[in-house]
Amino acid sequence: MSIDKGYTDTPITGVSTLKYERGLVNFGADFNVVEDNSQEITLTNITSPLDRPEKFRMGYTLIRDIYTNTDVSVNVQAPSKRGVSVLVQLTNTYSDVDLEHKNRVDLPVSTHLVLKFPANAAITADVIQEQVGRLLSGLFETGSVSNDRLKSMMRGSLLPKGI
Repeated sequence: MSIDKGYTDTPITGVSTLKYERGLVNFGADFNVVEDNSQEITLTNITSPLDRPEKFRMGYTLIRDIYTNTDVSVNVQAPSKRGVSVLVQLTNTYSDVDLEHKNRVDLPVSTHLVLKFPANAAITADVIQEQVGRLLSGLFETGSVSNDRLKSMMRGSLLPKGI
C-alpha cells in the first residue's frame, strides 16, 4: 500500500521549493536534564540565565483510539486504532532592556507542537516531516518565507492573502 495524502498542491508561480531555517540547537553541548521519566523529559539550556531558563519539554503518549473526535468513517478505519502523541515544547523568557534607564522587562514566550498519528507502518518519519512542513506553511503567505503573515497573525488577522 502507499500513502494517498488526499491533496494536490497548485503550483506557485516562480516558487519550486521553500526553505525554513531551523535554530542551531546543540542539545549535547548546551542542555542538561531537569526531569526524566518514562514518558516525558525536560531539558534546560545551561547557557541561559538562571532567572530566565530556556527549556525544552518532550513527551510521548500512547493513544488508545486515534480515531476519537475525527470524521473518519468506521468503514475505512485501520484494524488497530492505536496511535501516538509526541509533544515538543519550548519555553523561553526574553528581556527587553532599556540601558539608559537601567530597566528590564521580562517577556515569557512558549511554543509547542503536538504530533498525533496512528501507530501504523505507513506513517513514517518522512510523512510526519512533510506534515510539519505543511503546518509551518500556515505561518507564511503562499510561496513566501517573509514573516509578514506572522506579523498579521500576532495582531489577530488570521486569513491568508488570496482567500
